[in-house]
Amino acid sequence: MNTAAEIKRRLASVTQTKQITNAMYLLSVSRLKRSMESIDYEKKYVEMLRRTMEDVLQVTKGADIHNYYIDKSPLGTALFMSVMGDKRLCGDYNHAVAELTKEKLQTKKDPLLYCFGMVGKEILAADGIVLDRVLPGSSMHPSLELAKALSKELIDMYVTDQVNEVYIIYTPYDGARRPVSFRLLPLLRHDFVDAQDDYSPNEMLYEPGAQDALDAFVPKYCSGMLFSMLMQSAASENAARMEAMQSAADNADEMIKELQTQLKTARQLSITNELAEITAAIKP
Repeated sequence: MNTAAEIKRRLASVTQTKQITNAMYLLSVSRLKRSMESIDYEKKYVEMLRRTMEDVLQVTKGADIHNYYIDKSPLGTALFMSVMGDKRLCGDYNHAVAELTKEKLQTKKDPLLYCFGMVGKEILAADGIVLDRVLPGSSMHPSLELAKALSKELIDMYVTDQVNEVYIIYTPYDGARRPVSFRLLPLLRHDFVDAQDDYSPNEMLYEPGAQDALDAFVPKYCSGMLFSMLMQSAASENAARMEAMQSAADNADEMIKELQTQLKTARQLSITNELAEITAAIKP
């Protein structure tokens, strides 16, 4: 059995750990609240984006317009953007995204890979996966400026046939909070589940024309979708860390109770042994 001094040291260590996990829990709660202030708006904005893109795609379909945003090029390769965190201690959040990323990479020939977050870089590099670009800090603190700059870069790569598909692997902030792969480009009509086959292009008019409307709207659509996915990933990461820290604090409470019981037992045993020694010493 451990001595009382050893148990005290362990008890102090576990108590200190609990204080740290409580602090991290409160920090995650604060960050999650800030994320939630705008995430509902972002979801509504994304819904409007997709509805508008659906309308534009239906008009281009009726007008028999062929466009590089719609028609996949045989040139180039697929580009995956994997959104993970810069910190650990958030359960299986990062590993779940990494596993889906590795799974999706195997479905394409010579794909490119962008990774948000230093933890993602470490996990993927440990498996021998080569990353073409790492974006540290951008997953925890997403910004619209970053989304716009990245969208412009992605579109430039797409229209110059450097890539012919762009996917974003991220964790939606919903009940399941499991990573998904979303195709950002090309804009395939069957990806828009609300599209109606009997839609008539006469129902909506575009000036100067559907082609110009598509060219003007796609960059806004891409930057809006990317920003929303970064926001949702940040909220999911904070929620996962909050749950992990709460679980760690609960485990620490159980360990503290057990160590306190052990300490009490050790003290009682020590007192019993001392009494036995005293009794033995005073016997004739």
